[in-house]
Amino acid sequence: MKDDTDSSLQPTLWGEAPEPRVTNARSRVAARQHRAAAEAGELWTIDEVADYLGVPKQTVYCWRTSGYGPAGFRVGKHLRWRASTVIAWTLELERQR
Repeated sequence: MKDDTDSSLQPTLWGEAPEPRVTNARSRVAARQHRAAAEAGELWTIDEVADYLGVPKQTVYCWRTSGYGPAGFRVGKHLRWRASTVIAWTLELERQR
């Protein structure tokens, strides 16, 4: 009897599952978003926030200057957002509907 499970996605002895192979760009973004949601303590750049939200970088910059959007902060001269903050912000938007 053939096992339908993809062995490449099975956890290893150390508890880590290897990254699945992704063939198209949309799937790569979805895989990264899923991984990021699991690792919500991760810090995101402006590019990662814009990709996750599906908006241009300039939109995120405009939101930041107007006080809208997920709260970001500076690390030296660089802007960063905690993944958990961005995810929580999107969940709050859903609840407001």
